[in-house]
Parts: sequence; C-alpha cells; structure tokens
Amino acid sequence: MPCYHHKLLDLKSHIPVLFFEQDFTVKEICKILGIQKSLAYSCLMYFRTYSITHNPHIHRKTGRRCLLHPTDIKFVTSLIKQRHTIYLDEIQDELFQHREICISVPTLCQTLRCLSLTCKVVSARALERDNLVRSAFMNHISDEVPDPRMLMFIDEAAQNRRTSQWSKGWALLVISSISRTERGEVFYGLTDWLGSRDPMTPVRYTHGSPTGLAD
Repeated sequence: MPCYHHKLLDLKSHIPVLFFEQDFTVKEICKILGIQKSLAYSCLMYFRTYSITHNPHIHRKTGRRCLLHPTDIKFVTSLIKQRHTIYLDEIQDELFQHREICISVPTLCQTLRCLSLTCKVVSARALERDNLVRSAFMNHISDEVPDPRMLMFIDEAAQNRRTSQWSKGWALLVISSISRTERGEVFYGLTDWLGSRDPMTPVRYTHGSPTGLAD
C-alpha cells in the first residue's frame, strides 16, 4: 500500500496540468482537488523553478532505515490472517525464528499502521470457535445421535480454553470485526416421548460449548 507521501506527490502532479494545460484558476483547482491555496501556489512555484511540484533539495527521509523487506511484511500479513488475536511480542518471536529479524515494538506497530491494520474487539463467539474441534464434535455426535430430533438445546453459557485469551484482534481499517454463527450448549438423551423403547434410558450431558470436548 502506498504511503501518504506518495499519495501527496500524485495529487500535486495534477496541479500544473490543471493550471497550465486546462486553464483552471487556483481557486477552481483547490475546489477540484480539495486542497488549500497555499499548497497550490507552492506547487506552481516549484514547478516554475524545478519543473517538478516539490523541492528536490529537501531531504525528506529521516530516522533509521526500515528493517522489514517486502517478503517480511508478507510474512507478517499471513501470520495475522492465520491468528487474528496474536500479540505483538509473538509476532516479534515469529519474525526472529523464521526470518531472523529482530525489530522493536514501535517499528512493528508502525508497520501494522502502514498496512491499515487496527486493533479491534473480537466477540466471544469468534474467540471460542475452533473449526477443527467443531468438525470432530459433529462427527462424534452424528454417531451418538442418529436422529436430529433427539437433540435439545439450552442456553449458550460455556467456557473453554479459548475464553481466557486476548479479547482483541487485528483487522483492516475498513472491515468490521469478525462475526460468527451462533452456537449453543447441547445435551442429548433418549426419552420415551422422543421414541425410545426404554423410558429409563439415562440422559447423557455434554457440558460447555461444542468446542470444549477437547479441552
């Protein structure tokens, strides 16, 4: 994603074209591009002097050189896609182990900010969801309960190993936080009115959420 400086240079490049080639006034240019008159006049002054819209003698690059290369940034992006609730120090460890790069937390924060990633609160359903364990549970319960009418659902109050983890995750600036389908705590049993031949068949309970079987 291009940085703000590159976007500003691209915006400035339209000012001489509108002024010299299309004969727009400075006031009209400011209205079209949404800029201030001071920016338009300074760009026109630099264009008359240097034939470009900025002063080439001003050194804009300050601070240390960026330690992350494009391949490193792709690694960070893929890591966040796999683990939305990852901590910054965990990203540091992954970069050091797999890319042999040691960076500071401020550098990492700036990288995430340039990638338009923000820290958002993740819902409890999204935190506790585990697709792999959920699939295993569905296979297990299909063997135990051949008829779906034998299932009964109550409230979804549950706790598993994911409940105590970090409640915030990384997402793009314009994308809302993760939303998941609803789940419920389930218990099942064979009773007389559900078709069981033996009304004394004991009821079997599974406590917690469906993902809590492997906890």
